[in-house]
Amino acid sequence: MNYDAGFINPLPVAKAVQSGDDIVFAGSVPEKFNDPLSRLHQQTSNLVLATTLMIGLLLWGVLSTIASSAIYLISVPLFFLGWIWYAFKSRRSYALVLAQLQLGFASLIFAIFGVIYLLQGLAGSIWDLLLGGLMVYMTISTFRRMSLLSNHLFVAWYRGENLPFDATSNLAAGEILAMCPHCSSVLAIQPELLSSKDKCPNCSGDLVTGSTLEEE
Repeated sequence: MNYDAGFINPLPVAKAVQSGDDIVFAGSVPEKFNDPLSRLHQQTSNLVLATTLMIGLLLWGVLSTIASSAIYLISVPLFFLGWIWYAFKSRRSYALVLAQLQLGFASLIFAIFGVIYLLQGLAGSIWDLLLGGLMVYMTISTFRRMSLLSNHLFVAWYRGENLPFDATSNLAAGEILAMCPHCSSVLAIQPELLSSKDKCPNCSGDLVTGSTLEEE
């Protein structure tokens, strides 16, 4: 089984396809997924919304402590971030870069607050320790998803273009192009050889999900 380096550069394992329907999730039944790239877009849109709300809560927590009279100012960044989310959800061409910048900004904010909360948690506050863990998780999630927004495959789908695969690039016999159901990495897999022991080389997640095993 051959893998590429991840979702950032899928071209080494590319095959000639023209739409997201030609790509499946690893370990899944292809007929059950209608346009996986559309599903990834929806998941990313939800993450952009979640980061917007999380940033709003963090700003509220800071301002309520140091300047409670200025809490109303939170509405300004929330309106801007909410506009980015709506534009990205609606697949506006300009929103792709804005959403990537938002996730990058959110990842930085979460990392900073994660360190602060973890340090406070190590001093004896279990609640701060839990919040620190949540911030670390959000940092990793947003950072990983940023690579999706700069991926040639996703960008082409987002703009309604043909997927940019080199038709001369050939997969090995029996291989297909698939996506990890956990981190969205593009992989070259042989479906008939997949087992419950196979892991994604990028996130170490199971390529064959539990729901698929139950159906079998």
